[in-house]
Amino acid sequence: MFADESYPPALFKKVTQLLIEERVNIKWTTLIRFEESLQDPQVWKQAVEAGCCTLYYGMESANERVLGLMDKHARKSVIENNLREAAKAGIWNHVMAFYGFPGETREEAEETRQFLLDNKRFVHSVELFYFVAYRHTPMVRNPEKFGITIHKQDEYDMPLDYYYTLNEPGGISCLEAMQLAEEFYQKDFESWAVRVNAREHVFLYISKFGTNFLPQIYALPAGQEIPRTDGVQGLITWPVAHAPSEKHLKSEPGMSRVVSHSTPP
Repeated sequence: MFADESYPPALFKKVTQLLIEERVNIKWTTLIRFEESLQDPQVWKQAVEAGCCTLYYGMESANERVLGLMDKHARKSVIENNLREAAKAGIWNHVMAFYGFPGETREEAEETRQFLLDNKRFVHSVELFYFVAYRHTPMVRNPEKFGITIHKQDEYDMPLDYYYTLNEPGGISCLEAMQLAEEFYQKDFESWAVRVNAREHVFLYISKFGTNFLPQIYALPAGQEIPRTDGVQGLITWPVAHAPSEKHLKSEPGMSRVVSHSTPP
């Protein structure tokens, strides 16, 4: 695996060409972003020839306005093109997204959900979570710019992330984003669920069998698979949001994980 959180497209093309020329003959994966310069089908065919098996994309959102707020500026048509051409070439696509970026509306969050459902043929696995205000991120350093208030707790001197609230109504709150993520895993995730629980294990499957069509790892019972050109993969647990109960009004919202599908031995 190439450890790069956003592999530059120019380097992606250059490395794949070198791997082919030098006949390195390895299987590999990396994290990559969606790019206009990666729309040529030949780019993805060459990547497969160079040993690329899986790719991990930080899509975050399918709404272009929200992507602009994140300073990503990717067009939905480009995202769809990159996923389609990579899948057609034989690459397994793992897409990561989340609900609740500051300023995102419920309608814009629904656009992300619908995009994933509409592109199931080319999205082989999904991680859909909720926005987290991690320490040292621009949102925590400049909360006013993003319209949020960061709530720090003095008893925790080294937190990894912070709870936040919106300064103005209209956007999705932290708790609402958690609940939307829970609903996705409960209602929409079934066709992505498989028997293995780590995406790296799927990489090993693809490396061994040489294809991104792996019906044998589906969690769905035999005969119930949704017709696709490619296989599917995903976690088999979902995050569950817990609001404070009437009995414990002062309790904090929390999260747990629940198994979404039982899998036969």
